[in-house]
Amino acid sequence: MKRVGILVATHKVGVESALNNLIALLKSLGSDILLPSPATASLHRPDEASMEALRTAELLIALGGDGCVLSAARLAAPLGIPILGIRLGGFGFLAEVEASEMETALRRIWDGDFLLDERLMLQVTHRQQGSPDWSAIGLNDAILLKTPASPLPSWEVWVDEELLARYPADGVAVATPTGSTAYTLSAGGPILAPDVEALLLMPMYAHTLTLRPLVLPFRSTVQVRLLPQRRPVAGEISVDGQETHPIAPDDLVTIAAAPFRAKIIRLGGLSFFARLRQKLRWGERQ
Repeated sequence: MKRVGILVATHKVGVESALNNLIALLKSLGSDILLPSPATASLHRPDEASMEALRTAELLIALGGDGCVLSAARLAAPLGIPILGIRLGGFGFLAEVEASEMETALRRIWDGDFLLDERLMLQVTHRQQGSPDWSAIGLNDAILLKTPASPLPSWEVWVDEELLARYPADGVAVATPTGSTAYTLSAGGPILAPDVEALLLMPMYAHTLTLRPLVLPFRSTVQVRLLPQRRPVAGEISVDGQETHPIAPDDLVTIAAAPFRAKIIRLGGLSFFARLRQKLRWGERQ
């Protein structure tokens, strides 16, 4: 691990101290550090690298929380760069290591004592007549929702070029197994174990009892169209809650598994089911 990139959630409490400790540890291990300028500017660090330079890293560390891990995955997954999440407080379902444990974790990684957990990624394309295509990738989900001022819309959903349904709903979501513990869970969706090879298709707050979440083979392609209606309607697509883009009636949004996986470092700590019990209070009565 000669070149290590660091993405930093600069808003986290205690981040400056944690970053200084992390940089000192990496330097003691003989690594060159790639720290992009947004972090150096806000945390008054002399180190600086471009975001483009992170593409040459052998390891990408996400210092912050799950949102930072999601950002790291979009950068690192297409390049096959492994990701280590270091948690600074908060929920931390994806981030593997507590800040207080990072020295032990880094030394284990440098000794080769770790596992790589490969996670499905989504590839999202928005096509609008007369405009360039917009695309994004995500680790968790792609959520299509109406704008707050719009009336209840209908969404036409196709799976592998076959019409599935027209959903009278606030929106439509497609999630990976990783993302099944995120936004779709709060809307009543099922949880998929992270090693399940599947996609979750879910109407968001549907206005009918006949529509339920649907688990699809991971090779499926989902296409969603916001249908026009008498009153003006508009929507937005959000990928991982971080990349957003407006959509208009008759625009076509295509969602499928990406041709690459996110490689997340695991150190044999909490299992997925232990995380459910600890983080989501799975099975507790109170």
